[in-house]
Amino acid sequence: MATHQEISGMSDAELLQRMVSSHPERYGETFWEFFTAQVQTRLPSHPVVMDLGCGPGLFLRDIAARYSPAALYGYDITPAMIDHARQGTYNGVTPTLAVHNLLAAPLPVAAGTVHLVTMTAVLHVLDDPLAVLADIRRVLAPGGIFFLNDWIRTPLQTYLASRTDRTATPDADRLRWFRLFPAHNKYTIEDWQWLLTAGGFLVQCSTQLRPHFQVFVTTPFVGT
Repeated sequence: MATHQEISGMSDAELLQRMVSSHPERYGETFWEFFTAQVQTRLPSHPVVMDLGCGPGLFLRDIAARYSPAALYGYDITPAMIDHARQGTYNGVTPTLAVHNLLAAPLPVAAGTVHLVTMTAVLHVLDDPLAVLADIRRVLAPGGIFFLNDWIRTPLQTYLASRTDRTATPDADRLRWFRLFPAHNKYTIEDWQWLLTAGGFLVQCSTQLRPHFQVFVTTPFVGT
């Protein structure tokens, strides 16, 4: 499995800083309004929440601040991300945070114990997404939710234009964009829907909250 850093040529420190600085934009009020209406209302009052590819732990921090989770789990393949996440403050709960390769070993939690699994901009880089979906399905409790937020295919011109608008050094950044384009534009919305269905999930709700990304609120098929 190639990491984002390997594909883009960024260092761990550079990606960490980018994730921290862009977090307020990626998780603004539009996101949380949707999340509260479509995800939180389907969860118990004190859910167990797991974030796969948790990065610096900021999403889990926000979950702890906005809701009342019984437990938080965060896993990431990059040690620097987990080190940063461990320095965070999580209201009312101490999260379990660990380095973990999703394709190398099962998730280190018991089956049927997690109410919400979230994954943002990670599944598209995994060589075998169906194997990962199977393990997510294993750990979800009855009625649990898998919340996927990931890149969708965009024409090259549109993709490059959106990147150019977000940097003061487009010439210097262009090589990174071309490296990332095949990974970011790997799947169409229909591809994601097919993968989720093939992985045993029913899409309850799907929408686009920001350019280039689609969110899917899903539940396991009964009996899978």
